[in-house]
Amino acid sequence: MEDQGIANILWRGRYLILASLAVSVALAIIVTKTSTKAYEAAAIIQVSSVNTPGNGATDPFTLQQASQVLAKTYATLIVDRSFLEKIRPKVADGRLSAATLQERVSAEAIPNTALLQLKVDGPSPGVARRLASEIANAFITSIQKGADLSTTRDRQAIEAQIASLSNQIEAIGTPSSPAKTEQRASLRAARNFLTQQLANLVATGIVRGGSVSLIAPPTGSSSPVRPRPLLNLAAGVLLGLLAGFGLAWVRARLDRRLHSAQEAEKLLNVPTLASIPIRKRFSHDDPVLGESFDVLRANLAFLSLDQKYQMITFSSYNPREGKTSTVEGLAYAAVRGGMSVLVVDGDVRTRTLSTRLNHGDKPGLTNVVAGLAELDQAIVELEPGLSLLPSGPSPPNPPSLLSSGRMRDLVAELKKEHSLIIVDSPPVANLADASILAALCDGVVFVARVGVTNRVDLAAAVATLRHIPTPVIGAVVLEPRTFDETYYPAATSRRREPRTAVSP
Repeated sequence: MEDQGIANILWRGRYLILASLAVSVALAIIVTKTSTKAYEAAAIIQVSSVNTPGNGATDPFTLQQASQVLAKTYATLIVDRSFLEKIRPKVADGRLSAATLQERVSAEAIPNTALLQLKVDGPSPGVARRLASEIANAFITSIQKGADLSTTRDRQAIEAQIASLSNQIEAIGTPSSPAKTEQRASLRAARNFLTQQLANLVATGIVRGGSVSLIAPPTGSSSPVRPRPLLNLAAGVLLGLLAGFGLAWVRARLDRRLHSAQEAEKLLNVPTLASIPIRKRFSHDDPVLGESFDVLRANLAFLSLDQKYQMITFSSYNPREGKTSTVEGLAYAAVRGGMSVLVVDGDVRTRTLSTRLNHGDKPGLTNVVAGLAELDQAIVELEPGLSLLPSGPSPPNPPSLLSSGRMRDLVAELKKEHSLIIVDSPPVANLADASILAALCDGVVFVARVGVTNRVDLAAAVATLRHIPTPVIGAVVLEPRTFDETYYPAATSRRREPRTAVSP
């Protein structure tokens, strides 16, 4: 992951992201279309704290604070399952369970007020309003009944105490002594106090019964509160993007293939000499490919200003990565530049280049090194300025043949006759041939193909070639590339039946 930028990961995973986004949006639309519509009705209930004598809550601010606390308590009570179970028979004709009511009912105290807002969902605006009204009325009735029961209980207790005091006063009768007179006066004072308390209790009970009132009947919008199309769509977009980014990241973690020339340059730590567009079929006179190979030839010429690279070997880590096509394309580009070019098929195991150029059965490199043929007999002129030294028959031990003294003598002789020698080397992976041929040359160019070459293979190739004295001077990367055909007017007129398909 460290060799892949976030922008590159997202760009390569753009189709995954788009597909994930489309699926999530489609699911959001389906959920919106298939969800049951719910309408909401809201009612406002006012809560008032009771001011009873002796409770100290005499100033308006204290009463207001007490009312706000009571509103929060009632907001919790009205959605409590036990309370809903108690009022369930009086709501919606008892058809709804306490669990269903708890799902549909919500309540909250309005901040800084003694008001309680009750919200109820229903399948239609009318049903929602009716259900909210029934719940609000049932709640108010329950509070009033509770206040009445409490007042009755307290009143009965005080009345019993007053009756007891009256009996004691009657039992004393006419006082016969100062002590009796004082006792009778004390009992009368206590009875008068309880009588006053009873009067206050009755008054307080009336106030408690009206401490909760419905000040705003249930109202609701004709538009459903669920489903919410915009919210569902936004959630679908967000989840789709997150899922797409996640899939793109996972794909990047699992994908070991090379993705660009910049990646190859970074991994090989050498400059990219040319980026060759991948075409359906290879032809050395394709103007698009020709321009790319001209760039490769020019960059090699610039490198040769400081150090002469007369003999260059082209290698790759695995087969089918574009090495042979690159060698052929560069050879024709160098000839167009006026150079005397010799192409050596050093892949004596497969003879790919020789076969492509229809000289796979001719004597070649192995025959010359083994002393079975003269060099002049083995070299084939393809066109003026361009010659080919075929691979020849496969030897039993290629590394021994390529590392022999006769091979070094042959290289010295070839350098005397040609200004540029291009060697088509075997792949680096698991073969010593490439390292042996590279050691005989002035420089190595590594060929990689986007979508085929693995990034780990590039690092392995560098480690392998680091043990030879010949430097890796650059890389050639084959990659899909768009181009403007208006800059290649001969692309159609010069295009003829190609010699062969691209054969890495």
